[in-house]
Amino acid sequence: MSEQETQSRMANKKQANQQSKQSNKKRRPLKIWEKVLISLFALFNIGLISGTLLFFYYVSSAPTISESKLSSSNSTEFLDSSGHVIWSMGSQKRDYAPANQIPEQLKQSVVSIEDRRFYQHGGIDVQRIAGATFANLTGSSLGLQGGSTLTQQLVKLSVFSTAASDRTIKRKAQEAWLAMQVSKRYSKNQILTFYINKVYMGEGVYGMKTAARYYFGKQLNELSVPQYALLAGMPQSPVRYDPYVNPDLARDRRNTVLDALVSNNKLSAAQAQQFKQVPVTEGLLKNHPKIGGATSDQPATQQVVDAYAQSVLSELTKMGYKPETDGLK
Repeated sequence: MSEQETQSRMANKKQANQQSKQSNKKRRPLKIWEKVLISLFALFNIGLISGTLLFFYYVSSAPTISESKLSSSNSTEFLDSSGHVIWSMGSQKRDYAPANQIPEQLKQSVVSIEDRRFYQHGGIDVQRIAGATFANLTGSSLGLQGGSTLTQQLVKLSVFSTAASDRTIKRKAQEAWLAMQVSKRYSKNQILTFYINKVYMGEGVYGMKTAARYYFGKQLNELSVPQYALLAGMPQSPVRYDPYVNPDLARDRRNTVLDALVSNNKLSAAQAQQFKQVPVTEGLLKNHPKIGGATSDQPATQQVVDAYAQSVLSELTKMGYKPETDGLK
């Protein structure tokens, strides 16, 4: 073997030894913190995959949602054996307001207090969910809104019960899925129209057009900014914010809506302050048709039905249902 070949073999052997040493260095034992990070990453991926599979398993049995369900009233009704309505929680007929009859000021008020990013998200708002979760964990009262978007609220009112026993992860997954489907199928204006016409407004009244006539004796396009703010804030708790029963709470809620309009750049702070000075009772009717219940001039059979209905409604409430908003049959 020539000297040149010998030198070449030695060089190759030296290079191989160096590579072997480098490889051994690379295969050094992992430190504890590195093992922890790898384990956490693996657990995260497993949780993500499992959560995704569970989500699609839940939504596979989600109820169907149609335009008729989205636009229907949520009035609880009692039916006879033939399926005919014999008693309705709201005896006053709901006035349905088409999109072109809903004033822009009312739309702005509803969006500002219920779902500020309504026009940006696709039915669910991840930022909103994260904020609500943080607030729940920390006990913070910051922010005006919960985790459900306006679209999710519409879905809940249309196809789900609000009973405490139904507030499950499965139900929330189905609600989110249906909200995304509704957002794909209908325009923002349509969704807002469905919501404004569906919500319970207290006193046996459903829909904000009917509420305008019941509370103020006016058409929906004839109200003032403070009156729109009052109506927009009522669906969260119609009984609590009833301006006849709890005028102080109703005023505070109306003012919260006005503040939300300022935050959403729909009112100036000076305008909101001016509107807050308006008494919440201004323009409220002193006399209006009684909604639901028996009256002295009703036939005896109707008074019996009313008494029976009220008894059943009381039992339903004890069971965790909300007859005002669940649209029970």
